[in-house]
Amino acid sequence: MSAPSIELPTIAEEPGGKPAAPAGRLAALAGVKADLTVVAGHATAKVGELLALKEGTVMTLDTALNAPFDVMLGDQVVARGELVAVGDQFGVRITEVAPHEASR
Repeated sequence: MSAPSIELPTIAEEPGGKPAAPAGRLAALAGVKADLTVVAGHATAKVGELLALKEGTVMTLDTALNAPFDVMLGDQVVARGELVAVGDQFGVRITEVAPHEASR
């Protein structure tokens, strides 16, 4: 079963009438694969606590229950979203796309 695709909005012009990026340059990147990571939160633990981990242990994250998940490309947040079920797998419904810096 293939993963569902995500449709992103078309890149629009920036304020001031400048295109966000040359269309030809973006088209050249369309087939490049990128690994994304979805982050639910962070936790801090002492090494002794990590060594004592066992099945059923609950680690409290620093994120509120209803907070959005960060979608990361490397160390950059590129979007945020909410967890959804996609068949028998998890998915992320994108609710916010991070602004990008266009080449100048």
